[in-house]
This record gives sequence, structure tokens and C-alpha cells, in this order.
Amino acid sequence: MLLLVLSAILLLLMMIFSSKNYLLFSFGFLVLTFGIYFWQFERANHNSREIVFIAIICALAVVGRIIFAALPAVKPELFILIMGAIVSGPETGFLMGTIIALTSNMYFGQGVWTPWQMFALGVIGLISGLMSEKVPTWILVIWGFASGFIMGWIMDVYYIVGFVDPITFKSILMSLAASFYFDFVHAIFTAVLLLLVGKRWIKLFRNYQRKYALFE
Repeated sequence: MLLLVLSAILLLLMMIFSSKNYLLFSFGFLVLTFGIYFWQFERANHNSREIVFIAIICALAVVGRIIFAALPAVKPELFILIMGAIVSGPETGFLMGTIIALTSNMYFGQGVWTPWQMFALGVIGLISGLMSEKVPTWILVIWGFASGFIMGWIMDVYYIVGFVDPITFKSILMSLAASFYFDFVHAIFTAVLLLLVGKRWIKLFRNYQRKYALFE
């Protein structure tokens, strides 16, 4: 509910202060969003084993993204994030998504795009954390495919509000079309990984979670 209120305030401010401030207000919205989740995470009672689990998931995703650096759209970070979030829950899933984007960009390069990538991966981690470990494989595959486009569309918003002038229906369609190939490949790669080894990874992470009584 709080995020919905913040979104409404953001849109109202954009209408008042014109399109020149779209990027400024969007960054403000991202900062507030991160603040809410990090504050909530700090309030929760997490033990050292849970922190280690979060670190392992983030490290796997970052290393996977770096290994496939030569192939821009082929990255396993969404697959690893989805698996970790299903086990740890929505709040931790959002946190892991932001950490994965921030730390991997220490290799790929930081910039104004980093908060947007943090938000995109955070949202995917949040939604994935709402899923049960018993979710059917076909739903996992569909969600993996959709997550590739969700991340791409959020990054398209960053590009449009920051670099497209004027913002028209035609310019928005052109921006979406330009990124479609990369989003499609990313979505297919994530879906295939979930189809082939998704359930195995969930079982592996779930066994670790139960053994050490994590995120209960």
C-alpha cells in the first residue's frame, strides 16, 4: 500500500513539474523504495546463517553474470535469484535482487542505470518470494520467461524518461522494439534453466533452509 501511495505521489509531481524532472523524481522513488525494504530487513531478526545464505545466492548470481559477460543477453542471475527468493521469501528476495545488481556492476561498471537494475531485480525477487516451493514447473517456466521481459521493460522506462525527447507513443514503441531481441533471449535462457534444473535447485536450497531453520 505504501508503494502505491508513493507511486501516485510521483506521478502527481511529474504532472506538476513537467517532463524535465521525470528522471529526478524517478530516482527519488527508487531511493524511497530501497529505504523501505532495507529498513524492514534491518528491523527483522536475522541470524548469521541467514546472512551467509543471502551472500551465497548473491555470489552465485554475480559470478554467473560475470562468466557470461561475453554474451550480453545470456545471464543466469534471474534463475538463481528466483530460486533463492522462493526459499527465503519476498523481503529477502527483494534485498538479494538489489545486492546482485549493485555488486555485479562493480565489474560491469556503475552508473545512473544501477539503481534501476537494483529495482528491477528487486521486484523480480519480491514476486518470486511469494511463490511456494511446490509451484508447478510450468508456472516456474512462464514466470522465468516473463521476468526477462519485466527487467527489460523497467530498464526501458529508465531509458525513455532519461534519454527520449519528446516522449511519444511512437518513440516508446521504438525504444521497446530496440530492446526486444535482448529481452527475448534473456527470457528464453531463464525459462530453459528453470525447466531443466529449477526443481533441483529449489530442493537443494530448501534442504539447506530446513537443516539450519532459516527464514522461519
